[in-house]
Amino acid sequence: MTEANTPLQTPHTPQPHIVTVGRHRIARVLERVAEGFHHQARITHLSASFDSAVDAVRALHARTPVDALVVAGASGAWIRERVDIPVAMVEVRGVDLLGALARARALSPPKMTVALVAFGAVSQQVAQFDAQFGAGIAQFSYQGPEDAAACVQALQAAGIGAVVAPGLVADLAQEAGIASVLLYSDTAVQQAFSEALLLARQRLGERTRHQRLQTILGQLQDGVVAVDCQQRIEALNPAMAALLGLPAQQLQGRVLAAVAPQLDMAHTLQYLDGSEDVVQLATRTQVVRRAPIVENGVLTGALLVCRDPHTIHSAERHLRANQRQRQRGAGGVRWSIDDYAGDSAAVQRLRTLALQCAASAATVLIGGESGTGKELLAQGIHRASGRALQPFLAVNCAALSESLLESELFGYEDGAFTGARRGGKTGLIEAAHTGTLFLDEIGDMPLALQSRLLRVLQEREVLRVGATTPVPVDVRVIAATHADLGAQVENKLFRRDLYYRLAVLRLHTPALRERSARDVAQLAGALLQRRLPASPALAADAPAAVHTLLATVLQRAEHHPWPGNVRELENWVERVLACHAYVCDAPGAVDGARLLEVFPECAGAHAPVPLKETRRRAEQQRVREVLASVHGDQRQACEILGISRATLWRRGRG
Repeated sequence: MTEANTPLQTPHTPQPHIVTVGRHRIARVLERVAEGFHHQARITHLSASFDSAVDAVRALHARTPVDALVVAGASGAWIRERVDIPVAMVEVRGVDLLGALARARALSPPKMTVALVAFGAVSQQVAQFDAQFGAGIAQFSYQGPEDAAACVQALQAAGIGAVVAPGLVADLAQEAGIASVLLYSDTAVQQAFSEALLLARQRLGERTRHQRLQTILGQLQDGVVAVDCQQRIEALNPAMAALLGLPAQQLQGRVLAAVAPQLDMAHTLQYLDGSEDVVQLATRTQVVRRAPIVENGVLTGALLVCRDPHTIHSAERHLRANQRQRQRGAGGVRWSIDDYAGDSAAVQRLRTLALQCAASAATVLIGGESGTGKELLAQGIHRASGRALQPFLAVNCAALSESLLESELFGYEDGAFTGARRGGKTGLIEAAHTGTLFLDEIGDMPLALQSRLLRVLQEREVLRVGATTPVPVDVRVIAATHADLGAQVENKLFRRDLYYRLAVLRLHTPALRERSARDVAQLAGALLQRRLPASPALAADAPAAVHTLLATVLQRAEHHPWPGNVRELENWVERVLACHAYVCDAPGAVDGARLLEVFPECAGAHAPVPLKETRRRAEQQRVREVLASVHGDQRQACEILGISRATLWRRGRG
């Protein structure tokens, strides 16, 4: 038979290794019961107790791995506290104890007391049993091997006729001429063996998986090390051992940060935060990736991978390919331009212009009041652009302090400032490489950072805080603001050169009050449809009542100014969902009084409008139309309307 036709051999499944520990009488019981388990496990017996047993177990485990122990009595408890191996204790059940006491009574001379000896403390249950039934059971205890002989002397002094005791005391009592019965029955030992078999199989499975992992890790060219929650090394491959400069056997169990402080995993373990940075190990530069290990929702350790410097560029391409794959379909963003709801001419023009902006690589500046969908539009432009499969990252310039915003945007080097993350941090500008960076509320960016952002836009490179070498980046910037950047430039609150770098393509999102009632209704309907699936409390017929109530509310609020724009409309939709059962007293029937109770904004919506108010509203509408036509440029709007900036603000504020 040729090699190609040779069938694969089925790998032999090793039996777990169980070790029994005991001397004299308990040893004989353990060996006798073990005969029934030889077909399920490899069983070794050690004739030892206490410290000598601990040493013997450790020595055996060093030669051949031990999967579980079967022990009994005080010596067993002693061993369990001192070895890191699963232990099955021989436990004494009530029926076993009664049987042992009966045998002891039969062995005891007439009129002599039967004693029960326990390790640690006497049994209160036995004392209660003796008091209730007058069994005449005396109880003794001992604390350790050095106390066992004294316990037997106490038995002699008390004139005990027979004793039920663990192995050591039972043997010593027998030698002293006191009839003794072993505390442990064959049944109890069998149960301990069954428990040990389960523990051993689990231990063997873990050991087998660990060996398989080591085999796999040994085939990797990258250095890999896994640590527990205390950073103790659990597993590593030869490549990592070579990087650390020590044999793998000497590294097992050591704290990784003590061996190589550059590889400290404290941040990863504390914050469950994966990271990638570049470190220097001896004379070799390595790309290091850290990641937490979470099993069944519980943190069990962390994994660290060191990559050879010759693979840095391939690693970068690999990461970006994975990122591209994750973002495929949705383009890495939630919204598209079509999600900017509305059928009015102004909204249609805005969507058309946004599509034109998406086809360009130029910087975009989006103006408009807060809550008018500026970020939605920015995401839509990214999704419709040639960068759709690349990152879209957003930062609110008004939400962070100057120092924090600087580190978030530009990143920092290791040790750049007190409290800096070990290994440094990649800034959002770098992270958005080949993609889009959205700078919300750009008008609130400090002047010092404006100059640094200008250099990024001009030179297409970013310099981390504390670094000396800039990193080239390919990033498109979309900025948004509710402020009048033109006025801020005149007041020297915003750099003129940055303004003209940002305002290449300009869009203006209209306020909700500037849009038609149909637009508002369409937008409200879209918001409602997004929230209905997340409202399981709604009854089967509830959606009809919800839609009816929403339509009624919007009709009553036809002339509402919507000062909160879309966020306010979302607020109303949430109220409709929460209170429809209260407001609608019957399907399709809306209680007007309750509606005003829930929506006080609708009160007086149909009151007659005085001529002066009509004129004021017309002026407001004209101001808004002109502002929309010039994309929010207040200076240009003032020129068209022939009014001052103060008058423009007064008439347009609503």
